[in-house]
Amino acid sequence: MPEQGDPRQTDPQPNLLVRAVARLKVSLRYKLLAAFLTGTGLVIALAVLGLQTLQQANERTRQLIRDQQQIAAYNRFYQSAGDSLAFALASISETPGRMGLPVAQALNEANDLTVIVARYVRQVERQNLPRDPRLSALQRTVQRLPPVASALAQARQSGGTAGVAELVEKQFTPIALSIQRDAYTIAKDIEARMNLRAQETARAYVRARALVIGACVAAVLLSLLAGYAISSSVLWPVEQIGRTLGAVASGNFTARATVSNQDEFGGLARNVNSMSRELGALYEEVNAQKEELQSWNSQLERKVAQQVAELERTNRLRRFLPEPVAAMIVNAGGGSTLLNSQRRTVTVLFADLRGFTAYASAVAPEQVIAALNAFHQASGPLIEEAGGTLERFLGDGLLVLFNAPLPCEDPAKRALTLAEQMQDAFPGAVQPFQTGGSRIGLGIGIATGEATLGQIGFEGRLDYAAIGAAPNLAARLCDKAGSGQILLCEATARAIGAGLQEAGEFDLKGIPGPATAYEPVKRAEGL
Repeated sequence: MPEQGDPRQTDPQPNLLVRAVARLKVSLRYKLLAAFLTGTGLVIALAVLGLQTLQQANERTRQLIRDQQQIAAYNRFYQSAGDSLAFALASISETPGRMGLPVAQALNEANDLTVIVARYVRQVERQNLPRDPRLSALQRTVQRLPPVASALAQARQSGGTAGVAELVEKQFTPIALSIQRDAYTIAKDIEARMNLRAQETARAYVRARALVIGACVAAVLLSLLAGYAISSSVLWPVEQIGRTLGAVASGNFTARATVSNQDEFGGLARNVNSMSRELGALYEEVNAQKEELQSWNSQLERKVAQQVAELERTNRLRRFLPEPVAAMIVNAGGGSTLLNSQRRTVTVLFADLRGFTAYASAVAPEQVIAALNAFHQASGPLIEEAGGTLERFLGDGLLVLFNAPLPCEDPAKRALTLAEQMQDAFPGAVQPFQTGGSRIGLGIGIATGEATLGQIGFEGRLDYAAIGAAPNLAARLCDKAGSGQILLCEATARAIGAGLQEAGEFDLKGIPGPATAYEPVKRAEGL
């Protein structure tokens, strides 16, 4: 097993805060939820604090505005009292052209001042505004002014200037001056309070700004601290597990992930450690089986070589033997004698195409080959089904053996059945390749007799062949057979028995004397 350093000896340990968060027996889902809620709570707290500060600032601003309104009102009282006094003083020395104008104006100003003060008092009461204790005394003083103004007007109408001057100096002027003094004093007091409140507002703004900034900084620091603690408690075990998996992937099965988390990462680390132990045990087991596998491989190579040799032998046999025969010879091994030279009575089927020479000269080469392939493809499965041994292809013909190399029952009947099936299948197989002037047919000859059987050829190319009278007789009968005809020798006819008729006597090349041939009755009638 490869040896590498244990990651537990080099990995830096997290700080106390991260370890404390990691050891919490809380799911990671809830840890992340707590971090989110913490950040959300801090944002809400900052928003509430900001709103409260804004509310306090707005309240102070409203107070300043009310103070300014009060100052403006008292200044107006002061101005109205001054205007009334000025018109009253002017009435003492008014000229005939302006008879009664200053006195009437003084009376109007006195009445207006009374109305203004009364309206202000109602406004203070209605809006619940701050009320100065001296406002009631000022209102009473203002209410004294219109009667004096009326007396002044009556005195003026009587034409006595001395009476007018006395009323102005002893009654109207003291009241007007008292109003001005009280209004000025109250306005100055309010202005002083307003200045103090403005200074307090400025200091409150500074304090609120410092509070908000401090709260923001504290919230950011707390959020960073919480985020750091939770993210580190997540990233640190991920790094630990990642390094452990990397060590295991490189072959160090002693590597372990030291994770103190009590959440999902803790379970994952335990699973990784368990996997590392199991892989280490499996690695040792694999090493223990390695030598055994090597010995098995050497044995397997020998068996494969033997099987390849048997497969090559089987492929050679399948070229001229049915599948069951080839398998039987292979299974018998080197002790098989089926293919040894011997003499045996066999039935030979010889098939050849009629009119093939003229057909091959008249049509394209591709069509010739296609027609031959169609003939062979139609005949091959029938030969295997009948249990015959395809000795060889003969260009436009073929030779099939029955009862060799394996014995079989009724070889003559098998040969006749195969011949009839081949004649039935031949027209449909070659129909696509027939032409009007050049057509081909199939003639078949069947003979039964003794033949010498065995392997002929050379190393690397051997064929199983039958040599003797029976193959020659089958070939000669095939030469005499017409298209669609099947001719059988006398020995084959005797072996079959019924269902045959004489087809005539034929002089066959290489065969002494005339030879009687037979053919199936039903097929002869069909022709």
